Amino acid sequence: MDNSYLGAVPAYGRFQRQSIIGDGSTTVFNLDYPVSSSTQILVSIDGVVQEPSYDYSAYTTAGQGTINFSQAVTLNARVSIIFLGEQLLVPTTVLSSPHIDTFTSDGSTTTFTLTRTPSVDENGIPPMVVFANGAYLQYGSSEDYTVSGNTILLNSTYPVSNLITVIQLAESNNVAGSVGTIPDNSITAAKLSLSYITTTHSGDGSTTQFTIESGHDANSILVFYNGICMVPNTDYSVSTTNISFTFAPISGSDIMIRYLPV
Repeated sequence: MDNSYLGAVPAYGRFQRQSIIGDGSTTVFNLDYPVSSSTQILVSIDGVVQEPSYDYSAYTTAGQGTINFSQAVTLNARVSIIFLGEQLLVPTTVLSSPHIDTFTSDGSTTTFTLTRTPSVDENGIPPMVVFANGAYLQYGSSEDYTVSGNTILLNSTYPVSNLITVIQLAESNNVAGSVGTIPDNSITAAKLSLSYITTTHSGDGSTTQFTIESGHDANSILVFYNGICMVPNTDYSVSTTNISFTFAPISGSDIMIRYLPV
């Protein structure tokens, strides 16, 4: 089926992997990415796919993704986790739908030709999941398979009539390294928590220094003297919470200071 898919189709995302080695006692591990539910990840232990909400639960607390296994992961057992749609801050256009190839083992062949050439991420890993007679295979030269161009190379043979299933996940035009980035000029004031403060003072003909809000310098405030905008570092300077004019504002003059967001 052309529309077959593992998990919900992500509007913006790509698929990342994480490996964990069991120590025989630990059941709770931190995830590399936050998740919203147990079904957002595909988990296998030594190639055996785990059932969400039964073999494990996954959740996020204070931005930290966590997986909690129902029993301790066996010593040196390899846990493979595929994130089915890592959230991105940058919308990306899906270039392809999921794609499935199936092959039947003859007991000796280890190389099969895919009908679609997969791309790879910045770590050289193709966005796919592979099963041999229903058992999940792990990617890597020291694991179960590797990929070169449109060829998948199994690291061992499988019995006659075993079904090899290769599911290529939907790919996007996201480029390596763009996760967590925001395009230039894409943030509007409506999306920010900005505070615009104005303070006023009156000149007395002798005072040149007045108190201002903390956290500002000469370039993060607008200063108006009787309605005329003053020039920073020429008409005034700023030090901590003080503004110092290079002249004494005349008695009864209006000084207005507008604070820019910092």
